[in-house]
Amino acid sequence: MTTATEARRTEGRRTRNWALLWEKYGISAVLVATWIFAALFTPNFATLDNLQNVLRTASFVGVAAVGMTIAIISGTFDLSVGSNLALCATAAVWTGAHFGVIPSIIVGVVVGVVVGTINGVLVSRVRIPAFIATLGMMFIIAGVTLILTGGEAYRYNAPSFVWMGNGVLLGLPVPFVVFLICALIGEVVLRFTPFGRYVYATGSNTTAASLAGVPVQRLTGTVFTVVGLFAGIAAVLLGARLYSAGPGLEPGFELRVIATVVLGGTRLAGGRGGMLGTVAAAILFATLGNVLNLFHADAFWQRVVEGLVLLIALSIEGIRQRVEERMSRSI
Repeated sequence: MTTATEARRTEGRRTRNWALLWEKYGISAVLVATWIFAALFTPNFATLDNLQNVLRTASFVGVAAVGMTIAIISGTFDLSVGSNLALCATAAVWTGAHFGVIPSIIVGVVVGVVVGTINGVLVSRVRIPAFIATLGMMFIIAGVTLILTGGEAYRYNAPSFVWMGNGVLLGLPVPFVVFLICALIGEVVLRFTPFGRYVYATGSNTTAASLAGVPVQRLTGTVFTVVGLFAGIAAVLLGARLYSAGPGLEPGFELRVIATVVLGGTRLAGGRGGMLGTVAAAILFATLGNVLNLFHADAFWQRVVEGLVLLIALSIEGIRQRVEERMSRSI
């Protein structure tokens, strides 16, 4: 009996180790395999211009996903990030057209921070569940954007502004460089600061974290502010890419951001995750869209594929829970 029990424990540890390896590096491995396959079988995929386009496309969702990764690790999420993106981009483009590039960057980011802070107050102080608070804010922000713009898009095409979304730095698209910097900062904060340790602790067990002295209420408010910060940065980059912005910018953006985070290995229930998987998942999403474009796939089929990827990404949590239940029963 002792031998059988020890064998089950050994098998459980081995399964757990594989699960952790997949969580950390699985999507990165899938991304490498996808790039190799696309380079071999997709016409014009492996050209410099196309690869730069893939990385640039990944950056806008990716920057917003940095903040969402922190939120989901802490056990919450923000459904208003898409509407926030549109408002921030519109504010940045309008400000740039009237006052120049630097004010446009500041205003775009500050608007994102303000919206994130409001979400944080609603969730942490007013105690409205995150789903309800951010869903309501999603509609409120969209309505405010429509009221402020009258349904019209604004344009701003100063060369220095457009460069932020379309330029190249050291062979890499400028938005992707910003994405990497944001992801690196996010990883450092998560791994090496008290704030990061509090985020993991809160996502793992909110009650235990509170009893251990973690300021859960203040942390939750700060997390939503961080989500707004990165949404503002993504909005400025996207506005610069399109040199225009208005209501209805990037519909479904919030779902792609959440799916990117979950597909990257962050547990939807909180407590585990990191930036490496988020970066890989953002690039993987952009790669799939790019490959479909190169094969001249119908736009409707592209939406179907995107929906399937979203479904798979959001189903990962259930699969993980079943695996963990089996492991716990085998020990």
